[in-house]
Amino acid sequence: MLRTLLVLTLLALAAGLTAQTTPVAPPPPEQAAVFSVWSQRMDMSLYAGKKYRLSVAIRAEPATPESFATAFIRNEPPQGGLRAWTYMDNMMDRPVRDSTWQTHTLEYVVDPKAPWIGFGILAFQSGAYYYDDMQLSVETAKGEWTPVPIPNGNFEQESLEPWQQTAQGVPVRVLGAAATLHTEKPYEGKQCLRVQNTFLFKK
Repeated sequence: MLRTLLVLTLLALAAGLTAQTTPVAPPPPEQAAVFSVWSQRMDMSLYAGKKYRLSVAIRAEPATPESFATAFIRNEPPQGGLRAWTYMDNMMDRPVRDSTWQTHTLEYVVDPKAPWIGFGILAFQSGAYYYDDMQLSVETAKGEWTPVPIPNGNFEQESLEPWQQTAQGVPVRVLGAAATLHTEKPYEGKQCLRVQNTFLFKK
């Protein structure tokens, strides 16, 4: 009995030492920027060569004539990384400045050589921007689109996880940018994503 207690005590001490010496990942670096991004990544290798479609409801309250909101999709290699993509559509040719909800759709093909997709939202310059009801689907047969669940794609959870603030494919914290769950007039459900940019400079 005494030997068993001694062994258990030693194991507990070892576990405690291991927990204390496990390095804590540093927070992402802070940086100044003219836009902020929240994104996710997903392995789509099962659908290589097939079309995929991302839809999201967006509305904007831009603070300057240059301000706008968009969504984006990217084809990325499995390891990801800084500017590691083979294709990107970030809606720069169709920015959203309307204060009423509208659904926007982006489409492309899953690249067999870059079968992960990065996707999310972008808020450019100062203003308040709202996003909701993000949905992903794949054309599994001609004209047949199969939903692919997005974790917290409807922003109905208690936190933003697993959405992460990023820039050009890597984690960052942009000065003057904040994302919150917003309960006033969502597109659907009880809440949406609200991004507030308060930048003190222009591009």
